[in-house]
Amino acid sequence: MSDVAEIEELLEDVPEGQTGEKFLVFSILGKLYSFPSRQISEIALFDAVYPLPMMPSFVVGVVNRYSVPYALFDIGLLFHKAPCKRNKVLILKDEIDHIAFLIDDVSGIADIHPENLFITERGVETGELTDAVGATFSWNENDVFVLDVNRILSRVSGEDV
Repeated sequence: MSDVAEIEELLEDVPEGQTGEKFLVFSILGKLYSFPSRQISEIALFDAVYPLPMMPSFVVGVVNRYSVPYALFDIGLLFHKAPCKRNKVLILKDEIDHIAFLIDDVSGIADIHPENLFITERGVETGELTDAVGATFSWNENDVFVLDVNRILSRVSGEDV
């Protein structure tokens, strides 16, 4: 699934009577991750990035969306020390923060019932991917990691949540 308009349409089209939560499933370096769809503003094709001086390597720079700057993070560099393919940009809603993430591609939308969502504990060592994962679920015979924005921001800033 790679058509940005199709993906945005899926995010807006929530069927009546569903009791589960919608998750946008995307890939980064061959692994599947997700955010709750209620946190997603849009998915855009990778475009111009304005670098910021003296930032860690995982802060790619700033992207401009409708005259609003968003800090662009590369989760691949942050947790796996390898850069993403820079195909798409996932932009979170303004209520969360003005941040965006590089992703390789969108895999789909998963409707997950609460009993199928497995909450994870934080990792013992800081810097591990487990610090940023709030839950996991199984989707299309794959494990999907649900990223927690607050945990990612905590990891980036070096503070505890």
